[in-house]
Amino acid sequence: MKLDPSRPFQRLLITQVALILIYPLIAEYRGANFLLGAFLVLALYGGVSVTLKRPLIMWIAIVLGVIFVGSYWLSAAIDTRELRVWSGAWGAAFFWFVAVVMMKHIFFTRSRVDMDLIYGAVSIYLLIGSGFGELFQAFALADPNTFNGIEITGDYDKVARSMSYYSFVTLTTLGYGDITPAAHYAKVLAYVEAIIGQLYLTILVARLVGTYIAQSQQK
Repeated sequence: MKLDPSRPFQRLLITQVALILIYPLIAEYRGANFLLGAFLVLALYGGVSVTLKRPLIMWIAIVLGVIFVGSYWLSAAIDTRELRVWSGAWGAAFFWFVAVVMMKHIFFTRSRVDMDLIYGAVSIYLLIGSGFGELFQAFALADPNTFNGIEITGDYDKVARSMSYYSFVTLTTLGYGDITPAAHYAKVLAYVEAIIGQLYLTILVARLVGTYIAQSQQK
């Protein structure tokens, strides 16, 4: 994949994939949380800045991003369960807000489909999974009985990685079964995420790719 400066969504997608692959490998090193938190928020803002046409939307994204990364850094420094719960909640709000803004721009604003919009559509899919992962982390730390198959100890980074893994396994309906929801609300969130993941790919992304192919054939 050749990097193109005029394709912000391409850069965003590469950053997301890199973080998903690299974070589990370096998460236990000192200072990794601070570096990754800042890198992620800067990448997200840079990637979606093209969609922030209205000042109100831009400021909401900035405020959510600052609160998220601030609570993320604070929870990494102090490492208390309560702060991790709030960090997860704000993370979910930030990821999903960015996903909604991008979705409106990609699927309902732009009439011409290019490869960068397809990169953006894939990025939205990853943002959905990341948002659910943050929310699952918040619920798991708030109530250790929310999920089966995961032990809530003082290693909150391990909980975060496990919940991110569980989220993407659920989003893709892979369903290994090593971690399962126990609380009713966790079960509801699990099947809601699975439904969103399948409908998003089969309806929105398929429509976008189909439009791109049709437009390419017309050239």
